[in-house]
Amino acid sequence: MTTRRVRPYALFAALVCIFLWRPIFTGRALLPGDYLARMSPWNAVESQKSKVESPQWNPLQWDAISQFYPWRVFYARSMRAGRIPLWNPHQLCGTPFLANGQSACLYPPNLIFLVVDPVTGFTIFAALHLFFAQVFMYWMMRELGRKEFGGVVAAIVFAFSAFLVLWLELPTFVSVAVWLPLATMLANRAVERRSVFYGMLCGLALAMTFLAGHFQIAFYVVLATSLFWLWKMVQVWRDEGKVYTILKVIVPFVACALIAIMISAPQVLPTQELSANSHRVREVTEEGYSRFIDNALPTYRLVTAFAPGFFGDPSRGNYYLLGRVGDSTHVGSVADYMEYGMYAGILPLMLALIALASIRRKYVGFFVMLAALALLTATGTPINRLFYFGIPGFSSLGGPNRILLLYLFGIAALSGFGADWLGEDVDGTLSYFGRKMKTPQFVACAAGGALAGLAAVSRGLASSLSQPSTAAYELFLMLFVASAALVFARARRVLGIGTYSVLAAALAIADLFAFGINYNATCPRSEIYPTTKLITELQRLTKNGERIAPINADWSLFETPNAILPPNAAMVYGLYDVAGYDSLFMRTYQHRLAIIEGVDPSPPENGNMVLVRRYTPALSELADYVISREPIDAPGATLVYKVDGLNIYKLSIGSIPHSTFGTPHSERTYSFRLGLFLMCVGVGALTCVGVYRGLRYRNLAKR
Repeated sequence: MTTRRVRPYALFAALVCIFLWRPIFTGRALLPGDYLARMSPWNAVESQKSKVESPQWNPLQWDAISQFYPWRVFYARSMRAGRIPLWNPHQLCGTPFLANGQSACLYPPNLIFLVVDPVTGFTIFAALHLFFAQVFMYWMMRELGRKEFGGVVAAIVFAFSAFLVLWLELPTFVSVAVWLPLATMLANRAVERRSVFYGMLCGLALAMTFLAGHFQIAFYVVLATSLFWLWKMVQVWRDEGKVYTILKVIVPFVACALIAIMISAPQVLPTQELSANSHRVREVTEEGYSRFIDNALPTYRLVTAFAPGFFGDPSRGNYYLLGRVGDSTHVGSVADYMEYGMYAGILPLMLALIALASIRRKYVGFFVMLAALALLTATGTPINRLFYFGIPGFSSLGGPNRILLLYLFGIAALSGFGADWLGEDVDGTLSYFGRKMKTPQFVACAAGGALAGLAAVSRGLASSLSQPSTAAYELFLMLFVASAALVFARARRVLGIGTYSVLAAALAIADLFAFGINYNATCPRSEIYPTTKLITELQRLTKNGERIAPINADWSLFETPNAILPPNAAMVYGLYDVAGYDSLFMRTYQHRLAIIEGVDPSPPENGNMVLVRRYTPALSELADYVISREPIDAPGATLVYKVDGLNIYKLSIGSIPHSTFGTPHSERTYSFRLGLFLMCVGVGALTCVGVYRGLRYRNLAKR
């Protein structure tokens, strides 16, 4: 590979290292460990008491350390012991593990966690997927006929825009999203080369999205790829007729679909089985649809496409749009900064608008359509009715806002098209208020004016809200002026293509890094689930597998909960907990615990949690020990240990043995075995076609 060809990949690797410089070069954990330091029993550790400043409580980013870290620890522990972790005995008195898609047990890059410690694994995983995002986007743009510079711009924008950056510490979101450009590239190659093999590779890329773990994001990736297949089919039908449509599109598409279904089957089938019996099962009703739409992107948040810090920045501790806003039933929290993130940079937006000048070019129209469709869906338009009422299981998802991934993907691609168009020598003139101007100058003026107008309108929509950040809008104005000056200087041919390319890439990088480089919390490794006196005592008391039940009466969206050993922490220490926090768990268990406690064990702030919210004598059916901050004066509860303001009580009636309690699903492996068989068939078919193709080309070369 020549030096010129290596340059983009070297740039991508360098950008990842710079963006993640804290965890890569200082060894800090890419996890919000400061949240743990404010909870019991870790707030009793001496090294945690001196903490001066902690990040603003983000109940969604909390999932990184409360769900994904314990899951990856358990996954690595099980695999090293030679067991595929189908069942998790450590939370919820035993619950399916592999069937919870976000465990991502079958996702190949998660093998990293078998080689290195979990903290290092999170850093490598994030760095690897940011690199994948850039490389795959670059490949896609080159496949679609863009020059190197356009591909580089699109790659940078896709990798460092809001979606991948804000969700970076929640690995399943990022690991699903990065496969979208690769699937699109392979779909295009399958059609252009009339190749079943590339269609099968596209299916492999789509299968990876389901193995990666987040089915809602995987659905959006499949939706975008399917729309691209449809776009290509219409093109071929129009240009070449029915026979070529069948040969060039339909046959590779069928191969793609079959491979995607077969290779993803060992994850999809168990997850579907668990979902049908989980707490997320809901009736598809108009009332449910209204709740679903309540989580759509509010129009007042469109301003964050231009000024992401308009309502504050959680990494600076000043995000203020909390509670109910206006007449909406949606309760805002810091998590909304992630959920509604849609920033792609000012120069990329301007370049995307410039790309509209070449909308008749191949593929530009597709990305315009995709970005527009995603934005309309995210804002809660009736398009959502097709998904909510027409797709089984869609009603259990949180809201339509996460389709913003497709909006940002479209903007990233269009910015690459616009960057290339501006770098070309375009001839011709257009009339601009009666004055003749060269086409690039006209387009630059139109794009700048359109962007300024959109920003002004979006700010107007948010004008009724108090405390808008003037600093954020001032930053927008600075970036707008710099971007407009660069674009117009290139349009007037004041800047050569080389200077323009360097300055444009530098401005886009500076803009996106200023937005996201400090967002994801890091902490010293010692803050990640340190061992305390309470933990040591619990490990001694439960060495034979006895269960514990920490009492946590409530949860919070707005401040760090005053929790004791929060759900899933027991997994890290090898303890067995009655409580748990999972995206899918058996609703029968939730109902049983509700009867035992006398209250709903899932707090209204987070329906995916199951807490022991109060002590009742019937709790002895499930637990051997109760951990409480308040004294328990009740028959059957004997105080056995007290430390740091926490009490451990032994329950006199032993819990139900682990071997007899739980759901029948602990023994159900049929769906996994069937899925594994289908995966083997799919991988075998792909391998055979690949080998045949390689031998065929080798024989042709010899001739």
